[in-house]
Amino acid sequence: MGYPKKLSVNKNIADSKLLSSDYYNSNEYFYKSIDKIFLRSWQFVNHKKLIKHKIVPFYFMEDLIDEPYIIVNDKEFKILSNICTHRANVLCTTCSDNKLIQCKYHGRTFDLSGQLNNTPGFENANNFPTQNDNLNTAPIKLWNDFIFCSVVSPINIDPILDDISTRLNNYPFNDLVFNESNSNTYIIDAHWALYCENYLEGFHVPFLHKGLNNDISLNSYKTEVLDHGVVQYTKGQLDNGLTQVLDNDIYAYYYWIFPNLMLNFYNWGLSINIIEPLTKNKTRIKFLSFPFKGTNQPSNNSSSLDKIELEDQEIVLNVQKGIISHNYNGGRYSPEHERGVHYFHQLLSRYLN
Repeated sequence: MGYPKKLSVNKNIADSKLLSSDYYNSNEYFYKSIDKIFLRSWQFVNHKKLIKHKIVPFYFMEDLIDEPYIIVNDKEFKILSNICTHRANVLCTTCSDNKLIQCKYHGRTFDLSGQLNNTPGFENANNFPTQNDNLNTAPIKLWNDFIFCSVVSPINIDPILDDISTRLNNYPFNDLVFNESNSNTYIIDAHWALYCENYLEGFHVPFLHKGLNNDISLNSYKTEVLDHGVVQYTKGQLDNGLTQVLDNDIYAYYYWIFPNLMLNFYNWGLSINIIEPLTKNKTRIKFLSFPFKGTNQPSNNSSSLDKIELEDQEIVLNVQKGIISHNYNGGRYSPEHERGVHYFHQLLSRYLN
């Protein structure tokens, strides 16, 4: 199935229609999103406290883009290409504390800044080496000890991060610790954008999340559009035993950073959702839990994140079935409740047209 020349999203939400099903069902749109959006996106890589070695290999958007990189934790953090500039061998496959990066194919070495160090067999090569023989560096962003990476010409997300820093200026980021037991990875058979759309509105809460609806004050639920992002927040009841860390009786701040990153700030800590498309109809959801020291992420109750996650996944899977129906071709936005979804679609239109 081909895609139309342009995605059409009216800037006035009251006059606008939701994206047609063509967007979700088109392979062409999916692959265009990789080139036009995800290569330019900032993706969460790791937390500085979890980097235990000088050399840590990883793949940018593994199973989708699969760009090999190395986190270098030397005098400062940097991210280098993990591809040898000679014959494209992947240089590092395991973490190490080596002082040099050596290619196992032909012995070429690089220092930890990415500069070419030694090149066996190239003594008689003319006009060698050049800058192209060093390892490329990747765009890196360090924010409150969280490490983000991009591939090329990254989208500017600084206004969103600045908004978090301003709005949560007393949030104890230094007390966050990674909790592996409450972190999970899910794979669902649905288009990645459907999951993001579900996240970007609280309209469904009283119908889908009965437990959460009992904990929050839905009439206090707010949605604000930022530059390349959306923040939603609501007041509500604290879980037993928690201290009110967020100001003004806020239950949570839900930040979405275009295209697929979600930072959720609670009184117990931070959860991160990373929505990674694998194919047109398959998505990996990484849920990472960062509670404060001495605090646990609430679980096993009607409003806990593990329960809400499964409720969200069930509805997204049902929408995936509906989106391929010949009887659906895009409804209308709720001007009151779906401003975040509308802005997401505007961004898709901007980058894909």
